[in-house]
Amino acid sequence: MVKYILSNNDRGPTHELFYIITLCLLSVNAVPFNHELSLLNDDPTGKVWVVLCASGKGWYPNYGIQADVYHSYQLVKEHGIPEEQIIIMHYDDIATHKSNPTPGKIINEPNGTNVYEGLPKHYTGKDVTPENFLGVLQGSDALAKAGKKVLKGGPNDRIFVYLMDHGAPGLVFFPDKQLHADDLNKALVSMHQAKKYSQMVFYLEACESGSMFNKILPDNINVYAVTATKPDEDGWFYYDDDTYNTCLGTYFAAMWFDDWRHNDPTVETFDQEFAYFTKHSNFKFEGSNCSQHAQHYGDLSLAKLTLSQFLGSKKLPQSESKSVLMNENIKFVKSREAAVYVLQQNIIHAKDVNEKLRFTEELQTLLNGRQTIDQHMTEYVNSIQHLLTVDSNTILNTKQELNNRQCYRQLVDNYAKQCLDLGQNSYGLQKLQTFVNICETMRESSDADIAVNQLIQHCRHFCKVCQIDDQLLNGLLSECS
Repeated sequence: MVKYILSNNDRGPTHELFYIITLCLLSVNAVPFNHELSLLNDDPTGKVWVVLCASGKGWYPNYGIQADVYHSYQLVKEHGIPEEQIIIMHYDDIATHKSNPTPGKIINEPNGTNVYEGLPKHYTGKDVTPENFLGVLQGSDALAKAGKKVLKGGPNDRIFVYLMDHGAPGLVFFPDKQLHADDLNKALVSMHQAKKYSQMVFYLEACESGSMFNKILPDNINVYAVTATKPDEDGWFYYDDDTYNTCLGTYFAAMWFDDWRHNDPTVETFDQEFAYFTKHSNFKFEGSNCSQHAQHYGDLSLAKLTLSQFLGSKKLPQSESKSVLMNENIKFVKSREAAVYVLQQNIIHAKDVNEKLRFTEELQTLLNGRQTIDQHMTEYVNSIQHLLTVDSNTILNTKQELNNRQCYRQLVDNYAKQCLDLGQNSYGLQKLQTFVNICETMRESSDADIAVNQLIQHCRHFCKVCQIDDQLLNGLLSECS
């Protein structure tokens, strides 16, 4: 436009310079403007897909993991996402669990409704694996040919993912295996390259869940990720039901559901929801200051989008329900201590002496198992002290940032395979930070193989001890029952 405003007589060097600068400014300013338009464009030809995954199993402490995902399914359905565009993975062992006082019914909050009602069973039991989870996201032909439901996303589709379980640095655990951060992020990059989606929002809830995306998730693949915690932070469960004798849900999910239910999804943006998470990062319990800090990663500009663009646009009646977090009877417990806490509550509320003795024995067995894990890890670290630049106490009691992922992966995978079923022992997950510290303080990178071989030897001795002592073995397995 400037070119035609200027006459031929006006086109001196100054005007030419003005013309060039003006074009540059126009082109630069056009980029974010067009980007904003593309964000707001709700392409009617594209679908919205929702993938929900609870990768934990067992009554305590993992009841709340499946209950949260069941609740999210009900909300997605109520907000108008078609059934054919929802895929859910869950072990599906708590509705009929022997400890369930109301078979077939699952609640997610005190006196809550049945969130298990009408729940599909796309992937249950042994099908709840990291491989299947990534296969679902990537639209695996093998799974589809086997008759399983997978995403069939295209370049105009939006995807929302909610993954929940226990975690550790760079890991989310499934019942029998673990999902590594590298594998998850590679899958997301691959999906972007294959144009499997237009935009994706990924909510991940686990201890240390920030480590799944921190410094890994690219900011140019149209993925906005929110995690329940910082990379080195524990998450919290909540307990308030003496009938079910377990933790009904988690702190992060309770915040999410509160914001979702009490706001118009066609107006509320992910930015506003994240601000709500930030506002409620700190809370008090029994006079102590507690905290859990949600994080976000990837393409933060996607947070300008509304909840309705990923979670359904149907408006529901204004929720009259009281926030779970405001319930004065709620008791908060760190997720990795939930198994101990639930048993302590069971002892307090035991119906008779025999029941009290049974729960007391279960608790002592669990604590003995934890003590054995501590002892085994200490002995292992001492055995490789010569490979490290710091002393054993530092390795066992500090937190290094995870960078050497290849070394860490070798140690974790061998520990899970040779030593301890990490998918069934939330306490053992706390010990994986030790492997991070080992990998980050080795004198030589080539020493990783020595450390792995030494770990395998220690695990073999550890397993022999467990097989001899049945009570000790039960203690190692009773974290998730």
